[in-house]
Amino acid sequence: MEIVTEGKFPEIPAESEMNPVTQADIGIAVDLGTTTIVVTVWSLFNRKNIATVAEKNNQVKYGSDVIKRISFATRPPLMGSADTIESSSSALHYCVVCQLEKMFTKAMNNTAGKFARGISPHINSIVITGNTTMLSFLCSVPVKTMATAPFTPASKFDIFADWQDIRDGKACKQREPLDKPTADALRLFETSVIPPNTKVYIPPCIGAFIGADTTCAMLTAGIPVPPSNKNTPEQKAAEEKQVDTTPVLIADIGTNSEIALYQGGETPTITRILCTSAAAGPAFEAANIACGMSAVEGAIDNIDYKDGRFICHVIGEGHAKGICGSGLISGIAMLYDNNFIDKNGVIIRNKETLGDGTVCIQLTPAVYISQQDIRNLQLAKSALRTGIEYLLARIAVRPKFYIAGGFGTLLNIDSAITIGLLPENFRDSIQQIGNAALSGAAAMLFSKAIRNKGRNLAKSSIQINLAAIPDFQDRFLSNLEFGNTMLKSNLNSIQGSSF
Repeated sequence: MEIVTEGKFPEIPAESEMNPVTQADIGIAVDLGTTTIVVTVWSLFNRKNIATVAEKNNQVKYGSDVIKRISFATRPPLMGSADTIESSSSALHYCVVCQLEKMFTKAMNNTAGKFARGISPHINSIVITGNTTMLSFLCSVPVKTMATAPFTPASKFDIFADWQDIRDGKACKQREPLDKPTADALRLFETSVIPPNTKVYIPPCIGAFIGADTTCAMLTAGIPVPPSNKNTPEQKAAEEKQVDTTPVLIADIGTNSEIALYQGGETPTITRILCTSAAAGPAFEAANIACGMSAVEGAIDNIDYKDGRFICHVIGEGHAKGICGSGLISGIAMLYDNNFIDKNGVIIRNKETLGDGTVCIQLTPAVYISQQDIRNLQLAKSALRTGIEYLLARIAVRPKFYIAGGFGTLLNIDSAITIGLLPENFRDSIQQIGNAALSGAAAMLFSKAIRNKGRNLAKSSIQINLAAIPDFQDRFLSNLEFGNTMLKSNLNSIQGSSF
């Protein structure tokens, strides 16, 4: 699987204020994503990345997105043997903890050979970022309150804990009891490469669906902390002189896309950070696509149309086995550009019907894009586009526009604009900054000042529930269409809309 593990790195203050370290000291940064997990090992002495391990999140067997996993976690426990994990919440906790243990082992095996003879690496600290739901499963925090309005998380984290306490589900006060781990899990814990008293930091979340990954991504994007209204007039005046007034928008695109806007503007005293999430679902990862697959060998990742035929680029240059998320967007953009589908996504040319009644366009003998695939992508892109439009309507000047996340980094910007995922206005100014959440988490290994900034960014952020906005449904339905990708207003307001 092609998982993005690198990205723009936050600027580390000259005074890191961390305890002295030796050449043997290492730290581990983890991005605990809904679809993928990335573990990176860093030298705390020279701030270099030593090893990286990336895998698909094993929790996908319990649901492809956080909503399905929350539903699984809150269902009544099953009856069974006392030697097995019975309750759903325990299953999710042990699933991710056991996967992390195995990934830590792989990462440390890759690390061992990178040190000079006589130096044995010492794990000094760990930072684990992720969305609120994934961190709740990790720490055995109840998720029931995130299943219904007003969607309040039991914990927003910003905690330090020993690895042993996280593994045992005792890191947070707001926790639910765990079932007995399986014999396999116990054996895994007994051979752990992580000393049980290793300190783990989990950064602060902003809300139920705006997690610590957004906090870390804002660090990477360089979003400044707005002046605090609690400061004295002298402190506030000093802060305002230092505040960058350029607005910044960052969209971390994935299964649960999160968007944050630093408003900036000419009046620092009213500067805020607005955050929202767009439940795009797994279409961007090609998880609910008929021929969908990960971005591995055999996946179509780009499609052109030339001389009356489809030109499909296949990862590995072999025969096409399926299509990945970036290939799906490229393909649908090509179909729209060449009038195979109309602005509503309806197939109007080269329509075929398979034996099971599936309506589709055949790309290769083994791979096709179905009418339902197009519909699934429309729903995903409309959710994200609506969130972006809402936040852009809150500012009057052009912002810096960053795209983050594994999928966002591999995204073809031109294709994304063609289908209406991103606005045409920003074609030449969008910057892709890689796995910004992981970079922000890694930076926290090196600096207390960075951790404090993350804490203050989270405190300064306001979570917005798009579904509660009066015009959301109309805007969402309008954004289902392909094309018309200019922002439907100037940057100050959207005419005739409560947006």
